[in-house]
Amino acid sequence: MARLRFFDLSGGLKLALWAQADIAHDTGLPVQPISPTALTIGHNVVRREDVDQGLRAAARAGAKIIKSAQDTFYGGYAAYFADPDGHLWEIVWNPDLLPPDD
Repeated sequence: MARLRFFDLSGGLKLALWAQADIAHDTGLPVQPISPTALTIGHNVVRREDVDQGLRAAARAGAKIIKSAQDTFYGGYAAYFADPDGHLWEIVWNPDLLPPDD
């Protein structure tokens, strides 16, 4: 069972906190010892195709693709990459969490 919490931030941003075991399951990476820097950074996008575009841009900038873009269990579309410093990022389109129309 996913242990997940969402927090609304300004400008339509959301902060999502996942348990480490759930991140390991979702990415396919092994669980590592707990560390103060063990986290993923999620970038929510407005359009599904923005996931692919963002992943290509990350790869061109030197990121290592961890999990290619694919449909998610919640009806979205997402991918994971590690930036050159090793930080894990998720690019995600979630149709249920889009910012409000202006």
